[in-house]
Amino acid sequence: MTKKNDLDFLLEPRRQSSIAIFLILLKSFRVILSQAWPIFIALIFNPTKSKDTYFALVIIGITAASAIRSIILYFKFYYYVKDDELIIEKGIFQKTKLNVPFDRIQTINFKENILHQFFNVVSLEIDTAGSKGNELSITALKKDKAIAIREFLLSQKKSIPPILFSAEELEEEIETPEEELLHLSSIDLIKIGVSQNHLKTAAIVFAFMFTSMDYIENITGWKLEDGIDSILGSSSNTLLIGLITIGPAFVIIAFLISLVRTVFRYHELRFIKTSIGFKVISGLFTRNEQSATIQKIQLIRWTTNPIKKFFSLFDISLRQAASTAIARKQSIYIPGCFEEQLSSVRATYFPEESQLSFEQHVIHPLVIYRRVLYFGLIPAGFFLLSKYLENSSDDYFWAISWVAIVLFISWVYQRNFKYFVSDEGIRISTSIIGKTETLLKWFKIQGIEIQQGIYQRRKELCNLVFYTAAGTVKIPYIELKKAKRMKNFILFKIENSEKPWM
Repeated sequence: MTKKNDLDFLLEPRRQSSIAIFLILLKSFRVILSQAWPIFIALIFNPTKSKDTYFALVIIGITAASAIRSIILYFKFYYYVKDDELIIEKGIFQKTKLNVPFDRIQTINFKENILHQFFNVVSLEIDTAGSKGNELSITALKKDKAIAIREFLLSQKKSIPPILFSAEELEEEIETPEEELLHLSSIDLIKIGVSQNHLKTAAIVFAFMFTSMDYIENITGWKLEDGIDSILGSSSNTLLIGLITIGPAFVIIAFLISLVRTVFRYHELRFIKTSIGFKVISGLFTRNEQSATIQKIQLIRWTTNPIKKFFSLFDISLRQAASTAIARKQSIYIPGCFEEQLSSVRATYFPEESQLSFEQHVIHPLVIYRRVLYFGLIPAGFFLLSKYLENSSDDYFWAISWVAIVLFISWVYQRNFKYFVSDEGIRISTSIIGKTETLLKWFKIQGIEIQQGIYQRRKELCNLVFYTAAGTVKIPYIELKKAKRMKNFILFKIENSEKPWM
């Protein structure tokens, strides 16, 4: 363990590693490129070449301004420790001073992209209780210094009245050996890549290409229809043939993108159980290290789909307490887990689960009719109305087919939506194609709401919504009397529980 004397440098304001200048500059370029990429395309494909000098001057000006800004930001950023607080000062025109008490620090994570790894630095990210927006971040620190700072900040919590856990638990966290629950192999990564949602990725690729067509057409004069005609020939069925031909290509591209993203994001993933929580380390070019204490985990969720089920795989999400803006970022996601790891996570989060008796419930069948109305009949009605106004009467089959598909999906949704209630918590299971299950303990709930629409009031039905520090959990279309009984029971359990929700 690092001695306190070895960290006396924290008592005086210190800057980051000088590599931070370069990293801040690259971040600025990335933001500019994401917002102004059509301008750069125009520079490359400009057929007249008459504005090359103008664009070159613009790029030079942007580069110079970004470089100056990065240097100033580096020299205006300080961090130090004073009176049991970590203090960060930053800002150019608007000065900001952030005071972070040691006892408010929840997790300290490391992030390393390929440049961090090359220069042997890390980004130190600190999450605090009550964070608003983003957690605190120090862009670049030498790795040994970042590890020493993390160890120091965690050790200081032992001398402060604990909010989340006792000094003995913190001592145990530092001294107890960690247990590696999962280490993904190359074969595991391929299985995870194969079982991803390729249709979703294909839709994103198609949407990007579709929205980019206008820019490409304006800059180059090339049209998608002309390209299809040149390949397939001009005919009245060119569009249909084009979709049949290009569709599989999009699926193949989506499959390859999913596979590559999986390898990049989860390369050498290690899922580790510590004495007071979990830790995940993963990534090829960007190496992330995330941790979470048991107290901060509000609920756990695991999912599978037919392909994952074939491989006996689950994706596990540990939802941590965080503000709405960073709730998704603070969730720890572990893909490619097996039943053994899932059981370990469930037993750690909810030790009593295996000994409790859970009572199974289902939602009301009337949810089928409402989903068919909103997602089937109304869209089909608008579609038929548009065809009627166009004097076209040969598309009724598609409208009827759409309603039939929505009816079947809604029936599967209602049939497979089950929730299991016990004295200490609830497990919710939903399934249409894949299956998602959520496990929530009663004392983690911060609020309960009974929601009723006009139709639900007439039928004595409602939606029961649980609010947690990691998001909401909803049970739709249950009987109003049952919802009120559940609400009163849960509020009673919360009021009489001595366990802290975080």
